[in-house]
Amino acid sequence: MEIAIREGVLTPDTFAGLRAACGMPELEPVLIERALENSLATFAAVCGARTVGMARLVGDGAFVFLLCDLLVVPLWRHQGIGSLLTETVVNRAKSCVPPGRAVVVSLFSAAGREGFYTRLGFAELPVTGLGAGMQMFCL
Repeated sequence: MEIAIREGVLTPDTFAGLRAACGMPELEPVLIERALENSLATFAAVCGARTVGMARLVGDGAFVFLLCDLLVVPLWRHQGIGSLLTETVVNRAKSCVPPGRAVVVSLFSAAGREGFYTRLGFAELPVTGLGAGMQMFCL
């Protein structure tokens, strides 16, 4: 099994299919299209002709970035694909700033998946000098 990471090839149908395969709620096509258009970068994990994972990079393009929608189809998990996608997103964020300059890559972990991200170098908030990660859902 050879996995290739491809940038900029995600389609709305592939995005929706990966969300469905991972048990996530359905989104309206217009929202998916807008999400893809407004991403700084999108990445697909591809095995042959099949897309088995994805990730998006959003942010200001300067020094603050957010890793979004890291998804790997359940049958393809525990094979390093999520790690490869995460590493690709972080490296892409680093490439946006001058060498030696720090970037912030944040994310919102799914419940129970925090250990995956800590193994890759992310810290759970709060940590010394930083407050808790926070968010608001508005209807």
